[in-house]
Amino acid sequence: MSPEIVPFEAGPPLELSRGVCHLVKEKKPDFSFYLFGTLVKTGLPALCVTRQYPDRVRREHSLRDIRVIWLSHTPGDDYHNPTALGVLTKAICKFIEESGGEAVVLIDGLEYIMVNNGFLQTLMFVEQVNEFVMQRKAIVILPVSPEALEEKELALLERNLEVVEAPSIKMDMETKQVSKLLDTYEGK
Repeated sequence: MSPEIVPFEAGPPLELSRGVCHLVKEKKPDFSFYLFGTLVKTGLPALCVTRQYPDRVRREHSLRDIRVIWLSHTPGDDYHNPTALGVLTKAICKFIEESGGEAVVLIDGLEYIMVNNGFLQTLMFVEQVNEFVMQRKAIVILPVSPEALEEKELALLERNLEVVEAPSIKMDMETKQVSKLLDTYEGK
C-alpha cells in the first residue's frame, strides 16, 4: 500500500489520498466527522473549521485536543467571520504549513460560507485551499449537503475535488450505533 493513502477499517475498504480535498456528500456531516476522527487517531495534526460551537464539537466527536475554528460573527479566539474568506484561507494554509504539510482539515459549514459570500466566492475559496493542499500531503474533508446546492454548483465543486460516496459505510455505522443503544437499553 502506498504511503500516500490512508486506509479506514470500517466496512468496505475506503482510502483517502493525501494532497487531496475530499468532497463528502451528506445531509449532516456525521460520516465526515467519523473520517476526521479516524485520521486524528493516526496522529495527524488536525484542524476543524465548523459552524458548530467548538466545545460541542470536541465533546460530541471526542476531539478534545484539536484546534477548532468556529465560523461565527461573534468575536473571539479562533472565531472567524465567515465573510473573511482570505483570513480563513490563510489560517488553514498556515496550519498545514506549520504541520510540515501533513495534516487533516475538516471544513464543515460550506453551505454557511455560501450563504454569507455567494457561491462563486465560496468556490474560489475551495479552489485556493485545494491548490495549496495539492502541493502538500494534507487531507481536507469537505462535507456538503447536495440538497443545499443547485446541480450546476455541485458539478463545479465536484470537478476538482475527489468525491467520497460511502452510503454503505454510513449505513454500517448507523447500524452499529443502533445496536449499541439497544444493548444498553436491554442492559447487556
